[in-house]
Amino acid sequence: MNVVFFEVKDWESDIIKKSFKDASTLSLCKELLTSENASEYAQAEVISTFINSKVTKEVLDKMPNLKLIATRSTGYDHIDLEYCKSRKIDVANVPTYGENTVAEHAMALILSLTRRIPESIERVRRGNFSPEGLTGIDLKNKVMGVIGTGHIGRNLIVFAKGFGMKVLAYDVKPDEAFANEAGFIYADLDYVLAKSDIISLHVPYLESTHHIINRERISKMKEGVIVINTARGGLIQTDALFDGLSSGQVGAAGLDVLEEEGFLKEEIELLHKDTEGDVDFKIALENHMMANLPNVIITPHNAFNSKEALMRIIDTTIDNIFCYSSGACKNLVNKQ
Repeated sequence: MNVVFFEVKDWESDIIKKSFKDASTLSLCKELLTSENASEYAQAEVISTFINSKVTKEVLDKMPNLKLIATRSTGYDHIDLEYCKSRKIDVANVPTYGENTVAEHAMALILSLTRRIPESIERVRRGNFSPEGLTGIDLKNKVMGVIGTGHIGRNLIVFAKGFGMKVLAYDVKPDEAFANEAGFIYADLDYVLAKSDIISLHVPYLESTHHIINRERISKMKEGVIVINTARGGLIQTDALFDGLSSGQVGAAGLDVLEEEGFLKEEIELLHKDTEGDVDFKIALENHMMANLPNVIITPHNAFNSKEALMRIIDTTIDNIFCYSSGACKNLVNKQ
C-alpha cells in the first residue's frame, strides 16, 4: 500500500511514521497537494490531506492508482466527491474530534467568569490578597441555555447538569430521547434566551445562523446574562454585544471566537496556515475594546486545541486507512 500524507506538520510526522513503519510505502509532504505536484505521486493508492489541498478532477486525473482519500478534517468540500465516486475512490473523514474538548473550554469560560478568576489572579499578582469586590455566583440552580445540541452541546449539557444547573436547549432538530435521558427541556429560541442565566452557542455558522444573537435578541435576555461563544464569531452581532455589555444588559461574555473569524471552516485550520480575510475595522475595534473589559474573557480560538483532540484527528485518520486496507472501510462520506 502506497500512502502519501500532505500538509504534514512536524508534530504529526513521528506519529505517522511509527504507525506505518511495517505496513506501507509512506511519503510525508509538508506541501499542499496541487495539480502541479500530483503527478509526482502517481503511484499513491491512499492519500491524506487537510482542507487546504483542493482535490479536484484535474488533481485526481494525475493519480490513476488512487483508491482512498483520508482527509484529516470533518469537512470534505475541498474534495470532488462526485468525481471520486465515478472513479470508485473512497473518501473518509474525521467525524468528530473535539466534542468534549470544546465543551470543557466553554465550561472553563463559565467558571472563570462566575468565580472572577482572571480578576483574582491579576489582583494577587499585584500583591493584593483581599477578596473584597470579587464576589462570584453559584452555578447550582442557575439556568443554562444551550443553543445547538450536537456533539459539543450535548457534552456541555452533561457538564451543566453535573453542576446542578437546570438546562433549556434550542435546536432545529430536537432530540427528545436525549432530553429525557439527560434531564433537560427543549424550547423555542426566544424562550431559551429569556429564561437563561447563561447562554452558550453550539451551532454551525450558516446563513440561517448569522447573527443569531443580535440586538433584538439580546434585548429579550435576562438582565445580566452571561454569553458564551466557542462556535463561530459570526453567530453574534459584535456591536450589539458590545452595547449590551456597556449597558449591563449582558453581564459578562466568554468568547473563544470573534466575528472577524467567520471565514474559518475548521478549527484545526488555525494550526495549518495563516488566516487571511478582509478586516471590518469597526468590528476589530469593538473586539479590542471588549478584550479590555473586566467582565469579558477572550481566548484565541483555542477551545479545540488539546493534545487529546489533535491525537484523535491523527488516530482516526490512521485507523481509517488501516480499516480500508483490511477491507472494512470506516467513516466514509461517499459510500459507493
